[in-house]
Amino acid sequence: MEMIRLKPAAVLLLFLLHSGLAEEVFLHSQLANQLLVRNPRANQIFEELKPGNLERECIEEICDHEEVREVFEQPDKTETFWTKYQDCKGIQMTRTGENINIVRQCLEGQCISGSGVNYEGNINITQSGRQCQAWSSSYPHPIIREFNASKPNSVLQENFCRNPDKRPEGPWCFTKDPTVQKENCKVPTCGQDFVPSTVAPEQIQSGECLPNYGLDYVGDLDVTLGGHTCIQWSSPEAMSLSVDKDFIPEVSLPGNKCRNPDNDPEGPWCYVEVAGNVTLDYCDLELCEDSLVQEFLTTGTEGRSVLKPARRTFFSPRTFGQGEIVCGERPLFEKQNKKDANEDELLESYRESRIVGGKDAEVASAPWQVMLYKRSPQELLCGASLISDQWILTAAHCILYPPWNKNFTADDILVRLGKHDRAKFERGTEKIVAISEIIVHPKYNWKENLNRDIALLHLRRPVVFSDEIHPICLPTKKVALTLMTEGYKGRVTGWGNLKETWNPSARNLPKVLQQVHLPIVDQDTCRISTSVKVTNNMFCAGYKPEDAKSGDACEGDSGGPFVMKYPAEDRWYQMGIVSWGEGCNRDGKYGFYTHLFRMNRWMKKMIDKTGKDDN
Repeated sequence: MEMIRLKPAAVLLLFLLHSGLAEEVFLHSQLANQLLVRNPRANQIFEELKPGNLERECIEEICDHEEVREVFEQPDKTETFWTKYQDCKGIQMTRTGENINIVRQCLEGQCISGSGVNYEGNINITQSGRQCQAWSSSYPHPIIREFNASKPNSVLQENFCRNPDKRPEGPWCFTKDPTVQKENCKVPTCGQDFVPSTVAPEQIQSGECLPNYGLDYVGDLDVTLGGHTCIQWSSPEAMSLSVDKDFIPEVSLPGNKCRNPDNDPEGPWCYVEVAGNVTLDYCDLELCEDSLVQEFLTTGTEGRSVLKPARRTFFSPRTFGQGEIVCGERPLFEKQNKKDANEDELLESYRESRIVGGKDAEVASAPWQVMLYKRSPQELLCGASLISDQWILTAAHCILYPPWNKNFTADDILVRLGKHDRAKFERGTEKIVAISEIIVHPKYNWKENLNRDIALLHLRRPVVFSDEIHPICLPTKKVALTLMTEGYKGRVTGWGNLKETWNPSARNLPKVLQQVHLPIVDQDTCRISTSVKVTNNMFCAGYKPEDAKSGDACEGDSGGPFVMKYPAEDRWYQMGIVSWGEGCNRDGKYGFYTHLFRMNRWMKKMIDKTGKDDN
């Protein structure tokens, strides 16, 4: 027969009863409490609350949930610790000297024993060697749609590997590689030797970069970025397309080799045949980074003159359409010798030095502003700008960005012009136009840094200009050299979020068009503000942490214009396209914009080619 084991309190009770207290059926309440209350394992009063007690209760010994509750006394802290304790196998591991150290290290978060839900180390490289994306960043992957790194006491710090969704595979991260969203990390396992992953080496470009846009290239490459074989420069098709081109006589065009006869800033190119049509494509050659000043010195075409009253046009009206002569002069402002309420701030910056923190724009103060609108589901997609009665300019990532599942066709998008109020149809002023063609820059680099983030949209039919619908000018060399100066302010407009939000369903969109003025930042500061590779096809703008003012473009403003007023002509020019940023209006972070002047030559080629196809 199994022996009945009595607890000490019960033995003492029997002893007292046997010693003469049996005549009292019940003990006094005070004595009963002394006998029946559970004796704590602590040796003195309140020792359960001391930090050292957790070491003894749960690390040197195995504790249960009730003992954890007594240590922490608060339900949330109790459950947090209990989750970590279970994941660290604290209730399973037999206590030996080695195992005690393993449990302790695991609870401290520097190594894992289970799935690593409590890992708080600083590993930020995946098991394949990819660098992790910062949890607070939305580029290249929209982390903010799944996890809120800004919550108080969040473990989602910097770009360290974590396991916020308790994956059995262990800690992981979003990667900086746009082609790979998430990947597991190799982190230390408690009690085992650890050899960390190393960053995978970058692919080494074969050969040296080509200076001067490859103007002097005489190699034998005859295949383009798109994988197409170049056709002969002397072919009737190529000769016909080259009639109006401003080719440099000194550049020879042998056979079908890649060349740069017009000093295109995008480098050597050639004509190719695609689906029965002859078009042009660029060749896969690495170009050296040339400064904007060098571009002014080496580019031969002057473009539009800044002298009044004569104005030379950069584009052909036959392919570009109407609007270049009257661009940048707003019907309700410059045409009436009026200023809008805020433009003096821009002009003052010239003499001195996504919209977050912006103001409501005046009606018709940005008549070139365009809204790109998704047909299904019907919603704001991006901003854009009107550059003629036939052409729209926007960011390539608004059209094509696989990490965000974007790959739109002309049938997916509508263009809304003349808008001020975001949500309602503005009868009498608003025009809705369909798109016939989308042209994304062939060197647009969504896989690395959104370099050449630009796309042209050809309208299905020309739009009629009005007080609320009017084109913006594209920058000439002289305008770019004058205005693209550190400290000079530009204006960004859009209907994007008024503030950064981690919840996609809580978009804080404005009622009417917003505008904000932002100073251009010098390129070196732009580069050191981010780990993303910044090229000379980009510039950044925004306020520094020590500045009194703040503001930024935000989600939904992408593709919209960064414009500046050129006082010598009293006209507005678009200098950039809202491209990318790390959050909205964050200290030490700036908004990045596609450098539009550097895209002029490509735009002209594409527009001329499309116009000839239409004819």
